Order: sequence, then structure tokens, then C-alpha cells
Amino acid sequence: MSDFAVTISPRFYETDALGHINNASITAWFEVVRVRYLESLENSDFSAAKDWILASIQVDFVAETFYGNDVVAKITAANVGNSSLTIFCEMFQQGKLTVKGKAVLVYMDSAEKTSTRIPDKLREQIAAL
Repeated sequence: MSDFAVTISPRFYETDALGHINNASITAWFEVVRVRYLESLENSDFSAAKDWILASIQVDFVAETFYGNDVVAKITAANVGNSSLTIFCEMFQQGKLTVKGKAVLVYMDSAEKTSTRIPDKLREQIAAL
């Protein structure tokens, strides 16, 4: 899989008392890159993310992330299950790995409010990236 990347410019209000980016902001940044990734799969349709729900998230803080330098968030792998998609992400600041994590998303039938098999077209798009 080629990396899918989003550049994030940290904002001052995202820092905490110790001067580094707050962990809640990091998880929000993971959401930004996941949503943009999903939108890229479905032709940049802003509503693409509505068919997915977050089932699980894991974040590992490898090093501190600071205000003042952009962060590059990369989707490094995506594993497709029947109705689930596991997305792996890493964040870098000044070329240094600062955060890594994974999220498990479930594809939903919004009318029925149940999980459903990921369509073949989406599977193909995920495999192509």
C-alpha cells in the first residue's frame, strides 16, 4: 500500500500544560486522516464517512508532538474484513515518528442500523492504494 498522507498544522490551543500536543487532539487528528482516506475511496464525497462507525481505536505515543511544526499523518496499511476495516496510521513531526495507532471501523447499512459487507468496489479501491 502506498502511504496516504495528510499534513496537519498544530494549533496553540491543542497544547497542554507541559507544552506538547494534548492526547485528545492527537486522536482527533487520527479521525481527520481516516475521514479523508475514506472520502478518497468514494470519489471525495464528503458523506462517505457516514457509512462507517468507529469500533475500536488504539494510540501509541512514541515521542512528544509539539506546536510550531507541521505533522504528517500517514495511513500505512488497511486490512479489510467482511464488514470491518482496520486502518493503521503513523504521525511524523520533522521526520520523527511521534505517534502510531490503528482504528477498526465497521461498514454500516444506515437504513437498517446494522453492519453489512463492505462492497466489492470499496474493497478494490482499498487494495489499489
